[in-house]
Amino acid sequence: MIDKYESRRIRAEIRRVLMTVWDPLGIRDEPHAQDEYDSYLGDVFALLASGAFDDQLNEHLLRIDTERMEVPAKKEDMRSTVSALRQIQLPQ
Repeated sequence: MIDKYESRRIRAEIRRVLMTVWDPLGIRDEPHAQDEYDSYLGDVFALLASGAFDDQLNEHLLRIDTERMEVPAKKEDMRSTVSALRQIQLPQ
């Protein structure tokens, strides 16, 4: 079980990756939109914590882009985001 402080740290890192690497809406420099992707943190956290494969993370982000945001995206576009998410230190 992950304690609340560790959970907050991980969520903050996921938020940073989604805002600075993924950023399908191009809002990273908009100060009033820094919480725009927060509704996706929980699912991404769950995927990482469950040991999801890169393809699963790729598909999840792609679905968000195309179905929820209606932004055109390709599976290849997610590689840098998945790579950055994999750099987040998770508890053993």
